[in-house]
Amino acid sequence: MAEKKAEKTAKKSTSAKAATAAKTVAAKKTTAAKKTTAAAPRAAAAATAAPVAASRPAVRKTVTRKRAAATVSHSATAAQAVTGWRQFHRKTKVGVVVSAKQARTVIVTVERQRQHPLYKKVVRVRKRFAAHDDAGDVREGDLVRIQESRPYSATKRWRVVEVISRIGEAGAAAPRVADIEKQLEESEGAAEFLSKPADDEATEEAEA
Repeated sequence: MAEKKAEKTAKKSTSAKAATAAKTVAAKKTTAAKKTTAAAPRAAAAATAAPVAASRPAVRKTVTRKRAAATVSHSATAAQAVTGWRQFHRKTKVGVVVSAKQARTVIVTVERQRQHPLYKKVVRVRKRFAAHDDAGDVREGDLVRIQESRPYSATKRWRVVEVISRIGEAGAAAPRVADIEKQLEESEGAAEFLSKPADDEATEEAEA
């Protein structure tokens, strides 16, 4: 009886081992089949793409930047529109020419008043600008109007647009101090009063 039981247990163990071995073999076969089926289309695609890639030369991609409309368009109308807009927005200042020694260059002093941020006192602020004088007729002391422009040199960013008044024009138009004093004396009769003592002295000398 014991021998029969041992034989039965041995048969059961061998059958179990055989079943597990069969299951592992089947599982390995299925995984291998899955791998081959998945790799087959990839290999086919690579095989078809390889000759196509070999036939085509390698092309480098270039990126073109978009330019502004003002730089791209070379028409005269577009250039006039751009310059007109820039001229309309250019700053202007009025000042007195303090130096005109250089050729086609004048130094203009612009004076403005501002309030001190702490003491609230009105302070005069003067600033000098180097301006381009294209005509060359601006003299020292003239009152001119300057406008910002393209850089003419390292320090010149302004140009003379208009000469408002020349030096000496206001003084020539205004009456002189001596003329005013003479008119006042004539209106008050000072000439007659000053001439009488001289006549009296002359008569006294004649009588003596």
